[in-house]
Amino acid sequence: MALQNQTELYYPSQTLSPDIDIEEVIYSQNVISRVLHGYIGIMVPLGLLSGIAILAIIIRKQIRHQIMENVDFYLLSVAVTDLTIILYSFTAITRPSYMEITNLACGAVSSLFNMSYFTTQNLLLLMFLTMIAPNTSTLSSLMTMVNQNRLATLSVTVIFSILLSLLATSLLGTHKSLQATTFCQLDPLNAKPEYDLVKFTAGFCLPTLFMLLFFLLLVYQLRQAEDSTVKETIQAQKVTILHVAILFVCRLFYNIMLIRRASLKLCVLSMSPREELLFNIAELMVFSGSSLNLIFTLTLHGPCRLGVWKALRFLKKLCCKSQTYDGVEMHSSAK
Repeated sequence: MALQNQTELYYPSQTLSPDIDIEEVIYSQNVISRVLHGYIGIMVPLGLLSGIAILAIIIRKQIRHQIMENVDFYLLSVAVTDLTIILYSFTAITRPSYMEITNLACGAVSSLFNMSYFTTQNLLLLMFLTMIAPNTSTLSSLMTMVNQNRLATLSVTVIFSILLSLLATSLLGTHKSLQATTFCQLDPLNAKPEYDLVKFTAGFCLPTLFMLLFFLLLVYQLRQAEDSTVKETIQAQKVTILHVAILFVCRLFYNIMLIRRASLKLCVLSMSPREELLFNIAELMVFSGSSLNLIFTLTLHGPCRLGVWKALRFLKKLCCKSQTYDGVEMHSSAK
């Protein structure tokens, strides 16, 4: 039996009304179950291990050298938010079923997730801006001040993300039934259409426009550059461009499904099993994007890659010493 919500939009797999094709529901549940197993078995371990390694390498480097470069500082911040998004993905382990919790608890989880969701994109925008600003006379002085006050800049970014999250939470529309039980996703199905539209605008549309503007400015700088300074900057921060690309690709499909969901609510239409399947896959794509960001940071960012090689060499030496010791011990016992 479906739990009541104000939008009159329900998950087909949880309602099983007479007009729903049962075979299509079973097929959709089998697909999302297999996709979820692949995500939990591959992307989650790789993402968590990569994120922990990034934190360890950058923090160890800062302790040893008593200095942290701007790129390392922002990558460390992005790694933390990506790790939290991966942790929030554990709310999806019940698929093809859903968490049954109160609207109050669901709104709290959604608000915390949106905080990390908005913080990641805002940090990447800031990183993109720091990459192109030194070659722009009007922005260079501003970015110098920003880089000299990185903690303050990070605090402003986080506070702005919290405000966006609170704005989205205020549009859920569940304040009149906080203790009622609902099927919960990180973007609740029973949220008002305004919630979906605001999250699409603030969480994808506007950031994409800014990223496109920064990218065009970067291309212009490459064409106008008389020396190799711009190319060297891009080469040193290529992981930032890759992060932006992954963010766009993984969140594009998800936000298309958000708009589709809002249109179903506004037109008072029913969700099909295929649309439910696509929305669940789109949600896993967002989580996978965070894992991919962490993996590529570890493998492509110079200090992190160097730290991995040093760790591998240390383990190799440790194994060789262990084998040598075992060989000597066996030889001595044979005598």
